[in-house]
Amino acid sequence: MKGRRGAALLCLALALSVGAQIRVERDATGKVVITNKGSKASARLEGSPSAPPLPALSPRLREEIRRKLLEACRERNLDFHLVAALVQAESDFRPNVLSKKGAIGLMQLMPDTAKRFGCKDPWDLEDNIRGGTAYLAHLHDLFGGEIPLVLAGYNAGEEAVRRYGNRIPPYAETVRYVFRILEDYGQPKWTARAKALLASPSDYDRFYVPSRGEKPVYRLLYMHVDAQGVRHVTDYPPSGVESRPIVFKDE
Repeated sequence: MKGRRGAALLCLALALSVGAQIRVERDATGKVVITNKGSKASARLEGSPSAPPLPALSPRLREEIRRKLLEACRERNLDFHLVAALVQAESDFRPNVLSKKGAIGLMQLMPDTAKRFGCKDPWDLEDNIRGGTAYLAHLHDLFGGEIPLVLAGYNAGEEAVRRYGNRIPPYAETVRYVFRILEDYGQPKWTARAKALLASPSDYDRFYVPSRGEKPVYRLLYMHVDAQGVRHVTDYPPSGVESRPIVFKDE
């Protein structure tokens, strides 16, 4: 790639409606490849290379996000401060995030979840918020207002929570996710309740404590849609096509 760090195009043919997991790997030549399809890479990319700082969100965009979240929380009878803590963990309040697993947007909706809760375009900020808060309201009703289970369900899926007898599944990612949000939420009673709801009581010390303070790596990439409707992502602005900056969440 001209004038850059020797890496070629970071290619991604994103049929995002499929919802397959995004994979970050090195191919046989050592180039980095991001794809949601089967890869012939010889070795997975281990660790996260350093990423340059992302541009700051404008005050205007921050206020728009805050206002839309407030409106959605009032409509769904959700605690705005809890939802804000969830959004902070999911996307760092950035509306254009794509995760390694294929989750999209401010509230990191998987394509199937977005469709289930009426979100037609998860890249659209308002649509994403509507879908995400609808899912949270559903989980809130399903688990009788048990906030730790609502959060666990949002991360791991409601069936995983049910499978473990309405407890927080013993998944490292889910345990870290729940306690990270509750710590940001700042209500110790819910942190204590979450500890009591762990499927495996040792998971707090085993999974969360060693990772406290860790954050995902975010990388600035560029997405465009070709004439066939296929999404492509590169690590530089492509020439000759209209592209939009997105943020790749690597964790």
